[in-house]
This record gives sequence, C-alpha cells and structure tokens, in this order.
Amino acid sequence: MGAILDVTEMLKEPAGMVGAVVVIAAGYFFVKWVFKEPSDEE
Repeated sequence: MGAILDVTEMLKEPAGMVGAVVVIAAGYFFVKWVFKEPSDEE
C-alpha cells in the first residue's frame, strides 16, 4: 500500500509524470518484444 501512495505522490510532480511515461513506454516495448512473432530464420 505504501508503494501505491509513493507513486501517486510522484505523479503530482511534472518530473514524476515524465518518469511514469518513460517506465510505461519501456514496459510496453518490452512486452511487445517478448511476444513478437518469431521471424523465420531458415
């Protein structure tokens, strides 16, 4: 619960919002990379 409160406090500041966007984008691209269709290497 404390971590959630820390995140909401961080999001009230502009730098926190930018950081959150960067983390979300990194997570999105990581998931996209992990579940990418394997290309045929034959």
